[in-house]
Amino acid sequence: MSNPDAVIEMNNVEHTYGGGTKALAGVDLTVGRGEFVAVIGRNGSGKTTLAKHFNGLLRPTNQDGAVRVRRADGRSVDTRGTRLHHLAATVGYVFQNPDRQIFHDTCREELEYGPRNLGAGPAALADTVSQTLELVGLEGREEANPIHLSRGERQRLAIASALAMGCDVVVVDEPTTGQDRAESRKILDSLAHHHAQGRTVVIISHDMALVAEYATRVVAMRRGHVLADGTPAEVFSQREVLQETNIRPPQAAVLAAEIGLPGVLTVDHAVHAMRDVLQHTATPVSHDDKVH
Repeated sequence: MSNPDAVIEMNNVEHTYGGGTKALAGVDLTVGRGEFVAVIGRNGSGKTTLAKHFNGLLRPTNQDGAVRVRRADGRSVDTRGTRLHHLAATVGYVFQNPDRQIFHDTCREELEYGPRNLGAGPAALADTVSQTLELVGLEGREEANPIHLSRGERQRLAIASALAMGCDVVVVDEPTTGQDRAESRKILDSLAHHHAQGRTVVIISHDMALVAEYATRVVAMRRGHVLADGTPAEVFSQREVLQETNIRPPQAAVLAAEIGLPGVLTVDHAVHAMRDVLQHTATPVSHDDKVH
C-alpha cells in the first residue's frame, strides 16, 4: 500500500454485473485506520457494490482494478488473490438484511462463531458474548433463538456478531433499518465504541442526521463514481452535490444555514453556536439603564 495509514485502498476499480450494469466506474478510494466513514447516495449509486469490495465479497471486473487490505499483522493483501474467510478476519461485513448471515439457533452461538474460529477460549467467549450483547441492547438474550427476535433485534444481533470478532474494519449496510430512534442511536453508539478503540467503521446510510453526528468522513456516490469526499461539514455544504445525489442535509444544518450559521450540522452544535452568538451580541446594561 502506498499509504501507511490505510487499511483499504481501491485503485481504478470497476464492477460490471452479469446483466451489463456498470455499478462502479474507475473508483479510487483510500480508507484510513481509525476513520468513521459514511457512504451516502441515492439507490443505485453504487454504495453497496463499493462496500462489498472492501472484504472481497465482490472483486473488480477490470483487470487493472485492484483492492488491497492491510491485515492485523501489517501485511497488505490483494482481495483478488485472497480467500474470503481470511479477509473476514480483518474486515467484518454486516448485510442490510440480517437474515442473510444469521444461521445459529441461539444468540450466544451466533456471537461465539467468529471469535471461536479465530482461536478464542471459553472464558474469552463468555465475556465477549455478554459484553457485546449489552453493547447492542440485547443483554440477557444469550439463549434466545434469533428467529423469535424482531427484525430490528436481528439487525442488532448481526452487528454484534461482527463487533464480537474485533475486526480492524467493520462495514455495516444500513445499520438503522427497522430501528426506532432510540434503537438507532444504540446501534451507532456501539459502532462509535468500536471506533473509539482505534478501529475503522464504514456505514452505508440514508439517515443524514446520524451521519452528521457520528461520521468523521462522508463519501457521496453517484452512478458508480465518488462525487464528493470530505468531512460531513464539507460535503453537506456542497449544494450541487446534494442535488445530484438527491440527499437532504440534516434539518439542523438547513436551519443553521438559513440564520447564518454555516457548518453547523446537529441540534447540539446549533444550540452551542446560538449560545455563542448571543453571548457575543448581548448589549451590556449600563448603570443608568438599570431599573431601581
